[in-house]
Amino acid sequence: MGKCLDFKGCGFDNRDEARFCSQCGIPTRGTVLQGRYEIQSLIGKDRGTVTFQATDLLNQQAVTVRALIPRDTNAQERDNFLQDAELAVSLSTHVSDPGSIRVVDYGQDGPIVYMVKTAAAATPQQPSPLSRIINRLSSDFFPQTPPTSDIGDEETTQIRIAVPTGTSQPASTPRQTPTPAVRDWLAEGNMAYEHGNYEQALMAYDMTTRQDRASVEAWSGKGATLLHLGRPEEALQAYDQAIALSPRDPEHWTSRASVLHDLQRYDEEMYCYDQALTFDPDYVYAWSGRGMALAEQGYAEEALVAFDRALLLDSQQATVWQAMGDTLYSLHRYDEALQAIDRAFALDDSQASLWDTKGNILRRLKQPEQALALHEKATQIEPDSATNWFDKANDLRDMRRFGEALNDYDRALALDPTLAGAWYNRGNVLAALRMFEDALNSYDHALQYDDGLISAWYNKGSLLHELQRHQEALAAFDRALALDVHYIAAWNNKGLSLFALGRLEEALAALDQATSFAPEEPDAWYNKAVVLEKLGRKQEAITCRDWARSLDQQTEQA
Repeated sequence: MGKCLDFKGCGFDNRDEARFCSQCGIPTRGTVLQGRYEIQSLIGKDRGTVTFQATDLLNQQAVTVRALIPRDTNAQERDNFLQDAELAVSLSTHVSDPGSIRVVDYGQDGPIVYMVKTAAAATPQQPSPLSRIINRLSSDFFPQTPPTSDIGDEETTQIRIAVPTGTSQPASTPRQTPTPAVRDWLAEGNMAYEHGNYEQALMAYDMTTRQDRASVEAWSGKGATLLHLGRPEEALQAYDQAIALSPRDPEHWTSRASVLHDLQRYDEEMYCYDQALTFDPDYVYAWSGRGMALAEQGYAEEALVAFDRALLLDSQQATVWQAMGDTLYSLHRYDEALQAIDRAFALDDSQASLWDTKGNILRRLKQPEQALALHEKATQIEPDSATNWFDKANDLRDMRRFGEALNDYDRALALDPTLAGAWYNRGNVLAALRMFEDALNSYDHALQYDDGLISAWYNKGSLLHELQRHQEALAAFDRALALDVHYIAAWNNKGLSLFALGRLEEALAALDQATSFAPEEPDAWYNKAVVLEKLGRKQEAITCRDWARSLDQQTEQA
């Protein structure tokens, strides 16, 4: 990634091809301003301004570039800077004193405005009689930074104007107007993309590809932009163009894979990761992308292998540690998941999803109090996330703080009314409070958004049975059994509802299914004994009851 040159003040990790930092807007290392001044390093920073060491590619001379920080300045300040820079260039045309600093150019590229300074060959020179005036004037052009060993003498040298001799007026010098810069559409596209202005970015990339069909960076940027705009088919075509121009670039293959993932063309997605790794077996983003794709498709063990490879190449990838933690969590390997999440935390603890995931792991480890503190932090970082409120409510439910849990389920559902899990768990809390009608209403909402939620059908049937609405209960149990024919509790409770309706033979058949699938379950045998006795089959009833007691005794002795 292209880390921002302002390591202390910003330090943002940008895309490899980013010309400007998407956080503060200053140029990244290697950026060429207006096709001429290549940025090398940051040598100074003051209120709203930064100073870079750069190379003038036109004549291969070292220069200094002073620019305003886009994040810290407004449009009016940038206009004023350009006006002052124009005046400084004009004044510098009079400067011929050896050792003087001269402003030789200025302009705007992407989000920044800048001026370029250089020095003639250094020769000792007495201060000009006008130095006080120039000191005051130049402080407007170049806000002063206290000199340090890293900055050098150039920062404290002032522009000097030659003093006229005699009484004659100096000959007027024609005002120099800088040649209008050619518009850099690619730079504008990159900058708009970094700031999330995707329509503007797309227009700029289109203009670039019209002018230069072989611009790989423009096709790649266009692909990324179209994906953000929800146009994956067109994004795929753009990446195809980039790959046609640069077929051995693993980044393009990996980007193409992300588009295919959105299109749910998973086999092609995996092929792209394979291609990327063919050209660069150590391309960390291909390994991490491959792992995430495998995890989403349910290949958790294979995903872990890919994550291991990615982290072996770059152990500082917080996102990959988090993905590994999520995958281990899905495998119920909670202790290992906690270790992975803690590694992610050590790298970046600002993500609400990390706090949320760690909280979920601790709840699974039967530590709901510790989980609650983490989920509270997640809701503070990201208060508009329904998932964070839902997970916090689950902690409160496990702690039997049902009133608070209901409040947080309601917060989650206010943010996302389609969250079936929140409706379901809300129903469970209401059922625990014996608010059965309200609980049924919650189960119905859960099933409205996810009719494959087996437990919701079962719990609904159980409540209806409790309310003696046995016919409705049967319908709910049948829906649960249609989803899972081996659902023992559903067979058992279906038998009880049929018994309550006087349909004894059907009740016995349901309980036979329960004891067949779970012969070690004593409740089903007790219920079967009751039905057999009601049918007058007393000896069979005694046998079932004795077996049930035997199972209870085995449980007590275990």
